[in-house]
Amino acid sequence: MARPPRPIRPLPPGPALDTDEGVRTGLVTRIIIVLMIVLGQLWALTVGLEAYLLGHTGQAWLTAGFSILSFIVALVLVSLDPPPRARRLPDRTTAAEAGVRKTRT
Repeated sequence: MARPPRPIRPLPPGPALDTDEGVRTGLVTRIIIVLMIVLGQLWALTVGLEAYLLGHTGQAWLTAGFSILSFIVALVLVSLDPPPRARRLPDRTTAAEAGVRKTRT
């Protein structure tokens, strides 16, 4: 019995987008980045409010601009969707799936 060739995988530094692990890693990365942006916005809100109450309106407007820019970046990251699995893996199966199919028939 000849074994089917192993699927080609990218080098370790690159994400393996053709597997569930690669998709999951991308989603977790985006969630962590968005959480960091939200923490930055909370910091900007605190600093901006304090600056406004002390009469430093220029600094308050800069932190408001930072918060708006952070919101836009987070919105872009949330709106990105990974491609559907059907488009990522057209008619390709892993060696384990091929072996399972052979033993069942």
